Amino acid sequence: MSRLNPLTPLGLLLVLGAAVSFVLDGVALVGLHGWLVVVLACGLRVGVAELARTHLVFVPFALGVLMTNAVSRSGAVLAELGPLDVTDVGVRVGLALALRVLVVAVPAVVVGRRTDPTRLVVAAMQHLPLRPRGGFAVLTAHRMLADMPQRWQLLLAAGRSRAPLDRRGAPRLGVCGYARAAMGLLVGGIRRGNRIADALDVRGIGAPARTARLQEPFSRADALVAAVVVLGAVTAAVGPSTAVGP
Repeated sequence: MSRLNPLTPLGLLLVLGAAVSFVLDGVALVGLHGWLVVVLACGLRVGVAELARTHLVFVPFALGVLMTNAVSRSGAVLAELGPLDVTDVGVRVGLALALRVLVVAVPAVVVGRRTDPTRLVVAAMQHLPLRPRGGFAVLTAHRMLADMPQRWQLLLAAGRSRAPLDRRGAPRLGVCGYARAAMGLLVGGIRRGNRIADALDVRGIGAPARTARLQEPFSRADALVAAVVVLGAVTAAVGPSTAVGP
């Protein structure tokens, strides 16, 4: 999947998010999530450790959704937690909504990590109504945000080299030191943005017609992969529900 047009996985994620909005069957969502994990592991070669870490990021939010719905919906009471009643409808709906979180969020994060932003912007400018000025602005902002953690550490290191020492001999930045670092990060970002904007204007970023060296065409592989993923998702979602149904 890493060799496909970047818009293909993005389109599949949009279709997935729209489709699961109408699904409240927990069994179907479990089957769908299992199929998506297989696609990520085989198609993007995502390791078990990365998948586990990605799941752990969203598990607390999913549990919060489950618990909130379990005690806030009417139905047959399954248990009493002080003044709150856990109902069967609340548990069923909450479990489905929690599974929705994992079904949508985990593939989105993994695909986002594996997608080259340059290829994505180029594909959007070629196949979507995205003008070069807007596309390069988004790409520039992405790169500046990616560099900010490193620049922040450099500013803190520079501040520590000038900061007074405490009783243990360690540099003491304090609130003013962090404020100066934050101001330096802001001012540096503005100056860098202005320089990049001037450079893009010099290169004719606003010209009505432009040519691009990079090309991101759609191929038969995109259609084949999309068809396999969609058919597999439908089978994984409908099959288990039909098997456990009356």
